[in-house]
Amino acid sequence: MIRFASLALLLSALAFSQSASAEVVTLDKIAAVVDDSVIMASELSARVADIRRNISAEGRPAPPDDILRTQVLERMIVERIQAAQANRLGIRIDDTSLNEALTGIARQNGFSLEEFAAHLTSEGYQWAAFREQLRSEMAINQLRQRRVSQRIRITDGELDRFISSEQGRQLFEAEFRLGHIMVAVPDGASEDQQRKAEQRANDIMQRLKEGADFSAQAAEFSDGQSALEGGDLGWRPAAQWPSLFADAVINLQAGELAGPLPASNGFHILKMIDRRGDEQQLVDQYLVRHILIRPTTLRSNEEAQRLSGELHDRIIQGEDMARLAREFSDDPGSARSGGSLEWVSPGEMVEEFDQQMQSIPAGQISDPFRTEFGWHILRVEQVRRADMSEEYRRLRARQALHQRRFAEELELWLAELRQEAYVDIRL
Repeated sequence: MIRFASLALLLSALAFSQSASAEVVTLDKIAAVVDDSVIMASELSARVADIRRNISAEGRPAPPDDILRTQVLERMIVERIQAAQANRLGIRIDDTSLNEALTGIARQNGFSLEEFAAHLTSEGYQWAAFREQLRSEMAINQLRQRRVSQRIRITDGELDRFISSEQGRQLFEAEFRLGHIMVAVPDGASEDQQRKAEQRANDIMQRLKEGADFSAQAAEFSDGQSALEGGDLGWRPAAQWPSLFADAVINLQAGELAGPLPASNGFHILKMIDRRGDEQQLVDQYLVRHILIRPTTLRSNEEAQRLSGELHDRIIQGEDMARLAREFSDDPGSARSGGSLEWVSPGEMVEEFDQQMQSIPAGQISDPFRTEFGWHILRVEQVRRADMSEEYRRLRARQALHQRRFAEELELWLAELRQEAYVDIRL
């Protein structure tokens, strides 16, 4: 409040320093109040401009200005609510982790980090704003993994039923890339509201059947999280889609539509953008040893990074990694066995660990890298090509069920957050 009051006094002083006939110019205004924070109109305009550039670069038609602005503001509101909760839980992304992520994105696009910053600036993006947006998205992703995953429980009985189902049998056989349009129905909606939403969904479906562009319809009319991406939900194995989606599209070919599908949160329209087979019968497994150094209340992230670097250098110079793991590792499960994780299959570990494990030649040690758990050093001691065991099939099935539940629980959790927050839209 002091900061806003000071700004108001400064603007008043500037105004009175001009002649009485000078025109008053509004520099900025509040677009929305979200709990204890505000979204300024300038922030909203900048995000709208960024998203419009993305849509244009992808060759998709953009929705009308008023609809795009409303959708972007709603996305920013939900992001702001999540960011505040992440901050309360102490989830913060330091500059080292942010720069690592930015370097990875730059490398994927064929740039160095400096070249990537210059390229974005030349395209009209603000580099500082881009960095902070990515920092926020990384924190939100960690928050989602923590909050949503703890809502998911999978029993052995559920796992057995899933493995024997049609979708379970297709777990290793098919992947779908789906387009999605959602017409939302608010909690406690009246019959008239439900009827109007259903009619709106039917109207969209009719236009699609008559040849309307799916991505354009999604961008303009969808209430789903992927609306601004033209409704594109990307690739997932068949078994990882929510059961409502998987059951509806299991037999669709590329280009075909399904829906409107009634659900508790509204009506859904799906498009099979593409599908592909996955006939992998063998899997690479890795014999891994690692050391984990966690940041704590007594050890800052920088100190944890520094210690992991020192241990890395000691191993390179010939010290025994198993002995150092028993002495220093903060992973109690593996520390007792000298850091050994035994044989690990792809997908068992968090993404950053998985990528390092699969990219390091056998016998070599990684540079220190960070995951949500802390700083790691790992060595891949052996790699083997193994048949898919029943144990591995169950692991894949459990991961698929978790992914499916995660998508469902994420929508519910976001709706709960939005409903519980104080939001005052000023535009």
